Amino acid sequence: MLRKAFIIISCLFCFSCSFRSLLSPSLALVGGATGAVATGGNPMGAGLGAGLGAGTGSLLSMDDEMREDKVMMVEALTTGDVNKLVESKLQNAKEDGFFDGILTEIYGVIKLCVIGCALWFFVPMIYSHWRAKRSERKWKQT
Repeated sequence: MLRKAFIIISCLFCFSCSFRSLLSPSLALVGGATGAVATGGNPMGAGLGAGLGAGTGSLLSMDDEMREDKVMMVEALTTGDVNKLVESKLQNAKEDGFFDGILTEIYGVIKLCVIGCALWFFVPMIYSHWRAKRSERKWKQT
C-alpha cells in the first residue's frame, strides 16, 4: 500500500505536473465525500459538496490577474458601474481570441438545441399525461 502511494507521488513529481491543476478535482472529491457523510449518504448532499469543492478549487487555482478581474466584475455588478463591466468584457474578449469566441457561440447553439430537444420530448409527454388524467376522471364520473 505504501509502495503504491510512493509510486504515484513520485510520478507526479517526475512529470512536473502542476499541483494547481489537481486542486479543483481533489477538492471536488473531498467536498463530495464530506457532503455524503454530512447528509447520511444523500446524493444531493454529495453533489452539493462536490460542486462547492470544485468551485473553491477553481477559485484557488486562478492566477492573480484572473482573480482581480473577477473581483472587479463582482464589484461592478454590485455597484451598478456599467463602464467597468464593459471594460471587463472587452478585456476578456481580447484575451480569449477569435477561436474561443467562435467556440463559445457554438456551445450556445448546442445548448439551445438541447433545450429544444428536451421540450420536443417533454411537452408531448406532459400533455399526454394531462389528457389521460382528464379522460380517467371523465370515465369515473360516468
